[in-house]
Amino acid sequence: MISTRKTILFSILTAAVIGILIIVANNWRNKTFVNKITIKGNLTLSESEILTAAGLAADSLINLDELNLAFIRDRIAKHPEIKRVVVSKEPPSELIIEVSEKKPIAVLVKNTELNLIDDDREVFSIRNFEKVFDLPVINGLDESRKDYKSDLDIAVNFIKSAYAKGKYIQNQISEINMSDSTRLTVFSNDRPTVFYFPKISRESESAEIYSAKLGVFKKFIDDEIIKKNLNCEYVDLRFSNQIIAKLN
Repeated sequence: MISTRKTILFSILTAAVIGILIIVANNWRNKTFVNKITIKGNLTLSESEILTAAGLAADSLINLDELNLAFIRDRIAKHPEIKRVVVSKEPPSELIIEVSEKKPIAVLVKNTELNLIDDDREVFSIRNFEKVFDLPVINGLDESRKDYKSDLDIAVNFIKSAYAKGKYIQNQISEINMSDSTRLTVFSNDRPTVFYFPKISRESESAEIYSAKLGVFKKFIDDEIIKKNLNCEYVDLRFSNQIIAKLN
């Protein structure tokens, strides 16, 4: 009798275990797991850097239905070099991460520390020093001065105008020093020379004026410094229809 009861109990337990396993197996089979993570838009950041920022691994076993896209997006957005990020699901089993990186236009010396700045005035830390070699340096700013923001805007507008004029002029600009309230001091790369430009605070005017001044800047470097081998202490381009150059 006892033996029969044990047999019945064992049979019931076995059936229950099998039933649970069948349910678990069916649930497992019905779940959709990510088998592909696609990253788009990254130019200088590696895929592994973005996955690390997201807290994911390329071979992670992730249930697509339970994935918190907003959580992943917010984690990636904290990366100092990410400007925007969109995270989406692509049926049946793909996770897509599309990023827009911040594009630095200059190295900003801020409180003796080196940072990067983009054309929207966003300042962020330098993580990869290979990115700063070809960028001009903005120096001579003091956050305690009331004209700090205005001077920063002037420097950024000047650099944007230089970039718009092409690679040659962009590569000629080594440093922009903003410490003098009356002028913008630019150090050139080729045959290093000091150039003085006006400080144009009104953005609506700065693009046109700086574009014209940078054209003169290029012509003076080509015609006077390179071709004639002039050695100048400084070249003042602040005035209309006039260039003042002091020779060494």
